[in-house]
Amino acid sequence: MDETVKKNLEKLLEYQKKDIELRKLNAFVKRDEALASMNKNEKIFNEAKRVIAECEDQANAIISSYAELSKYVDDNEALLVELENTDAESEEQLAERVKKLESLKSKFQNADKKARDFKDRSKDVCRARVDAVKSGNAARQNYKEAKAKHGELISSKAGEANALKAELEKMRPTLDEALFAEYKKLVEEKHFPPVVPASGDDKKGMFNCGGCGLGLPQQGNSLLKDQGWCRCDNCHRIIVKLQ
Repeated sequence: MDETVKKNLEKLLEYQKKDIELRKLNAFVKRDEALASMNKNEKIFNEAKRVIAECEDQANAIISSYAELSKYVDDNEALLVELENTDAESEEQLAERVKKLESLKSKFQNADKKARDFKDRSKDVCRARVDAVKSGNAARQNYKEAKAKHGELISSKAGEANALKAELEKMRPTLDEALFAEYKKLVEEKHFPPVVPASGDDKKGMFNCGGCGLGLPQQGNSLLKDQGWCRCDNCHRIIVKLQ
């Protein structure tokens, strides 16, 4: 194997090792129960806000409808007073008045039923709003506490994370540009780690990809033997065999 190629691959492997350490650290922080609690309570709080807004819209609609019903009742009461205080001049007028009074009776019964419905709906809306406020306040407090705990974890890992980032930045200029470009491309394609060791039987000279496990074709095995690395035909990872 060309010595320069070998050194470039060794440097890339060392960079990847630190990159993996940093990714594991970040993954550990993301798996924090406090962070999960933050996300959970944020959803609960947002749902409570939605319910409260919906309750307020319903309350406004009930108030508007009740105002219309009140006007309707007032208008019919005025008509009732008018009918009661007006003398009938004939049997026909009397019959017409009785008919209107029967109609008003039915209208008042319907209005009474609607008023009871408004009362029940108002109770439901108020109850839902109270529950949402209680749920939202609890979620907000839980979120605050979880955020503080998650912040403590981040602070406790900040030194280690910053040290790894500094090492990666220091190593970056020493890497072969073409190899690192392939490394970044594989990372973006979710093939991590991008550089993997060859696995298999060294005696027979037949190897597999250390990433996806696919057996290498003859050309791949030959490249490993001659130059110490090749690309996997399946996952496109860089396969190395430096010994």
